Amino acid sequence: MENAIYNWMLSWRKRPSTSFLAFMREEITRSHLRESTQKNHLSTLRLLAEYKPEIHFQDINYDFLCGFERFLAERRYHKNTIAKHMKQLKRYVNQAINMELFDISRYPFRKYRIKHQETKRTHLTPEELSRLETLDVEGRKGLRRCLDMFLFSCYTGLRFSDVVSIMRENFHRIDEKLWLIYSSVKTNVNVRLPLFLLFDGKAIPIYERYRHTPGYLFDAAPTSNSNLNKQLLRIARLAGFEKRISFHTARHTNATLLLYNGANITTVQKLLGHKSVRTTEIYSDIMDMTIVHDLEKIGKGTAR
Repeated sequence: MENAIYNWMLSWRKRPSTSFLAFMREEITRSHLRESTQKNHLSTLRLLAEYKPEIHFQDINYDFLCGFERFLAERRYHKNTIAKHMKQLKRYVNQAINMELFDISRYPFRKYRIKHQETKRTHLTPEELSRLETLDVEGRKGLRRCLDMFLFSCYTGLRFSDVVSIMRENFHRIDEKLWLIYSSVKTNVNVRLPLFLLFDGKAIPIYERYRHTPGYLFDAAPTSNSNLNKQLLRIARLAGFEKRISFHTARHTNATLLLYNGANITTVQKLLGHKSVRTTEIYSDIMDMTIVHDLEKIGKGTAR
């Protein structure tokens, strides 16, 4: 394996090409990244090529990074999305340095700082979720499937990468009850969901609607998270929402409503496929609401 890597590095050094884009494309292709992560990295490559069709190693400096950041901002990408693309660019600059294709003394990320923005985790209230459940989107191209995927995530807590990856084979009848059993694309954690118990089994009719689809359950849906989020903005407007929602809102809605209705945090951890309960504790504000909710009920009972 080490010899193969060494030979690969030698072959690059012998090539007359100094194209960073060609280097990055070949590195992504040769990588052992998950398919969803590889698509993410390819999207960064595509944006770099749109920003500047020919990029050589010597072109990448502090001014280049600032210009690429402005390019993404002008296209109205969220600050954290820009940070994701800059982080992925940094990965391949570092890789080029490791392969001695880039002069470390010119390292542009020494001065440039990737900027993140703390985001508020948005979730839907039971009333808002009900409005989506009854929203009429029939006859609107693509919106029915998009809404079904979002609602399915609200009821199951699946990430986008898992929703687009599940197949009919992931659904099992155990004692005549429907379960969803899958391994998370992001964490590789095995998750077992009793669909008949979650949110009164509301995910089951959605499964029944698509279960005859060959391949992936939602095979004909938009394949990228960003495309789906654009569809969700249309759905949110139709539903009269003021809040901005994304597909990840569904996962937060799932966790929030489960905790608010009294589910134990370790149960929610397992349902969401978190490796550690600490990850689930990001919903601590919701747990505080649950405590208040429970104490209010106790207070009403003692006042009688």
